[in-house]
Amino acid sequence: MRKNLRNNILTVFMLLVFAMTACNSNKHAEHADTYTCPMHPTVISDKPGVCPVCGMELVRKAREGEEVKITEDLAKLIKSPNEIVASSITTIKATYKAMDGSIEALGIVTYDSRNVYTVPARIGGRLDKVYLKYPFQKVSKGQKIAEIYSPEGITAQRELLYLLENDPGNTDLINGSKNKLLLFGFSSAQIDDLIKRKEPSYTFSLYSAYDGYVIKDDQQAPAIASSSSASKMNGGMASTSTVASAQSGSENSGLLIRAGSYVSPGQTIFKIVNTSSLFVELNLPVSEAGSVKADGEISLEMGSGIPQKKTIALVQPFFERGVEFIKLRVYMKRSENIQIGQLVKATLPVHFPETLWVPKDAVVDLGLDHIVFVKDREVFNAVKVITGMHTDGWIEVKNGLASSDELADNAQYLVDSESFIKSK
Repeated sequence: MRKNLRNNILTVFMLLVFAMTACNSNKHAEHADTYTCPMHPTVISDKPGVCPVCGMELVRKAREGEEVKITEDLAKLIKSPNEIVASSITTIKATYKAMDGSIEALGIVTYDSRNVYTVPARIGGRLDKVYLKYPFQKVSKGQKIAEIYSPEGITAQRELLYLLENDPGNTDLINGSKNKLLLFGFSSAQIDDLIKRKEPSYTFSLYSAYDGYVIKDDQQAPAIASSSSASKMNGGMASTSTVASAQSGSENSGLLIRAGSYVSPGQTIFKIVNTSSLFVELNLPVSEAGSVKADGEISLEMGSGIPQKKTIALVQPFFERGVEFIKLRVYMKRSENIQIGQLVKATLPVHFPETLWVPKDAVVDLGLDHIVFVKDREVFNAVKVITGMHTDGWIEVKNGLASSDELADNAQYLVDSESFIKSK
């Protein structure tokens, strides 16, 4: 009996010891720390160490009660740094005002299209000799430029000589024959020489009636590319993804018409441009149509460092290659300091109506978008705006900003090293 009682007491004692050990184990398990890799959350360990993937030290996970409470202010700060920035930078507000400023644009010197002349063939035949060999060769008025072999012209000469020899009293037929030769391109001196020689000439000499330079028939005048000035305004100067360039035709260095070529009556043989008068051509965005007018003043800098005051002769809307723009022309006389194809910097004084303006430093140009940083409590939000004109350190804001908004005075201070910004 006593032996059974003693065994029962021993059994109860062992059960109590086992239960207490289990409770201590569970309590220890509850307070055991867990370590993980900041870069690889799937790596978990019950003791400190290093990550087997990247080699970083494992960090302890927060225990119960150690979690940080996310308040409204803290929630803003832990957003992506590309969307929001905490800073104590000076703030400003946009201003409604009218401004007097200037627009800068690139132009190019080109020849006056009113002084471009053509030399046609008045008679059909074969070019026996050509004296103009290459584009931009200088030509003087009265200079022989080609000789044409024409059976039709030989027949007309023989007809005149026949009438003079066999029917000298028939003045009507003789005058008609002379007029026919004049229409073929003969001069009065050539007809008189034909009558004296009494022998037809087998080639017709073609003379230039103009002074200037020969150009190809399909050659275009130097011009500013339509997209170079009309796509956007950058710091007040009209520009594009490319700098202003001259377009001078498809094959500027190609040969002109050659000897041995056949021509028909009325066909243009040569094209001659007189460069005694030139004009400067500029392109502006369509948004500037109301700012410039014909007979308005413009300042041109031709490379000498001394601006020249000129008058705008033409303001005309253009549409080319899918781009709308305004074309300006300024006529001027030829001088030794001006060369065709020369780039010119132009400045136009303009008056801007009352609108919303911000300092240039407050705007970040991302290429396709423009960003300002608007203050909200103690942080700055990146906001996309639509800008307009640039002048004298100010930028017009057309949309995206209110006059009551506070924005960073210098937005560049809030841009990270990679300039990657997410705007609202």
